[in-house]
Amino acid sequence: MKHLICNKTKELLRFMVYILLPLTGGGWVGVSCSDYDDYNTVPGVFGGDQTGANNTLWENISNDQQLTRFADLARKCSFSEVLNSPRFYTVWAPVNDAISDAEYNRLMASDSATVLKQFMQQHITEYNYPVSAALDSTTIVSLNMKHHPFTQSSFDGYSYNAVNIASNNGVMHKLNGMSEFHHNLYENIDNLQGCDSIKKYIQKYDEYYLDVNASVIGPLRDGKQTYLDSVMKKRNNVIRTIMKADLEDEDSTFCMLIPNDKAWNAAYSAINPCYNYIAKLDYMDLAKKSTVASSIKATDAKADKASEATSELQDSLTCRNIVNNLVFSASYPQNGPLFGQGTLTSKDTVVTTNGRYLRHADRVLDHTLAINEMSNGITRTIDSLTFDSWNSYNPVIRTMRPDATMKVNKLTTHNIPLDSLAGRDSLFSKVPAMFHQWLFPKTSRFFSYVAVDSANVEGTTGKPEFNFALEGVRSATYHIYVVTVPAQVEEPAADVKPYYLRFYLSWTDAANKQQLTVLPQGAAKDLEMTTDNGTDTKKLTCIGDPGRVNVFDLGEFTFPVCYYGLDAYPSLMMMHTKSYTSSANRKKYDQQMRVAGVYLVPKEYNDYWTNASNE
Repeated sequence: MKHLICNKTKELLRFMVYILLPLTGGGWVGVSCSDYDDYNTVPGVFGGDQTGANNTLWENISNDQQLTRFADLARKCSFSEVLNSPRFYTVWAPVNDAISDAEYNRLMASDSATVLKQFMQQHITEYNYPVSAALDSTTIVSLNMKHHPFTQSSFDGYSYNAVNIASNNGVMHKLNGMSEFHHNLYENIDNLQGCDSIKKYIQKYDEYYLDVNASVIGPLRDGKQTYLDSVMKKRNNVIRTIMKADLEDEDSTFCMLIPNDKAWNAAYSAINPCYNYIAKLDYMDLAKKSTVASSIKATDAKADKASEATSELQDSLTCRNIVNNLVFSASYPQNGPLFGQGTLTSKDTVVTTNGRYLRHADRVLDHTLAINEMSNGITRTIDSLTFDSWNSYNPVIRTMRPDATMKVNKLTTHNIPLDSLAGRDSLFSKVPAMFHQWLFPKTSRFFSYVAVDSANVEGTTGKPEFNFALEGVRSATYHIYVVTVPAQVEEPAADVKPYYLRFYLSWTDAANKQQLTVLPQGAAKDLEMTTDNGTDTKKLTCIGDPGRVNVFDLGEFTFPVCYYGLDAYPSLMMMHTKSYTSSANRKKYDQQMRVAGVYLVPKEYNDYWTNASNE
């Protein structure tokens, strides 16, 4: 905490030293700050070596026989000149024995920029930090922006050989070890080996920008700002906008999954078919629809303009969905096991930096090939992306409210307190376990549905309908479900009457031809959910179980083209077949349409629940 507070005062003190002192003829301006002597003057530290107090840091380093390797590396990157300047620094200098021959030779063979960043700046920070100023929780930010624990007994875990060696431009501590340099997670992308696919994908979106705050402003020329010293920095749009992670932030801690090329290629092959676009996609515009489902043609209510997709969209979304689930922040306690803290089971959930909740994260641990430490977290190199498709690139699609209605009164939303449904389990006895998570979410205290009184016109044969726009559909196979609600949910004493419903699906094939399909497909008889003997001459009616919440399974349907991200959508039309036609029908059959949602469940997720139910 002291370090953080002092950071706030340093810039003020620098202002006073370099600006205010000249204004007072070199005299001291009265400033109340007890930390000034610690950070900005020649340190007279109790117990420290004062023999070289009148020398610069560089003079003391170059004259110390224990620091010849450190001095060689300082010359290599021209940092000797900096250490000879009036600017204040603290140096944690590894003694010769702390720098192995292999590491010394590697650095001496490297370019000066590498030596500067990975070694010299790793062991130096601005201002004076005598050991007496260190607390158990003190963190030092070195010149290369890396963070190091600093205590009265060690720096970065390495013990001191000597401390508080005074110079006229700072203080030095000699170390029995060399602080190991680690790239941050963003820097590490450029150094990946055997993971070329993710490396190339992320690097493609690197961009350089002018850091206005770090640049030195020059004069205006032709009305445009110029800079005497332009500082360019790099950022990445994939990391910022898709992963939503500051992987270059040294103050944060992340776990990043790095799929090797095998894992990337397998994931690409699995995801890519879900994003099969065609150049132009016609569709039924529900806002234009004006005829009932029983007589509508596939091409009726065609949208005025087809949705268009570029040829690059499929590849772009495939890659995007691979990297969506790769970064996890340590700030979420449930992510701890990814950092080696605790264990994961198949029921545990982890959270990505872009807010996705993923189950079965224990598989990540099983497919980890290597764990590497970074300056702001760790990487896990993996040979498989194991998260379930329905939690990532092919989710369940839910729509709770029709986008268009016909032959009905005003649509209303009903929110029934769950407390009022306690002890009435028979209402939901037909609801499969998979639907409980959606009908009774833990984040809500209500059971919700929409309803309309369909018997609003006497003597008409018009059949009321709900029309649902199924937005975000992928080119995949779904189980289509519709959840209907009886009057008894809100009015326990209401008459028990069955539903007679018919469903139509408007969709477009790969040749951009609009199609209209009755669901369930190929029905040889009515889809009966009760022993009711009612029949329909076309054998297409879905009959609900009176007095219960019904989940109509309309079967599997494979969409040949992807709608995700487009204006286009397939539509589900739900028609009431026993309304209006006679007063007898109105007495015998439920006249209200009540719907608690339309669900498109990916086949893989549906199979998962089916298998779980059979175990």
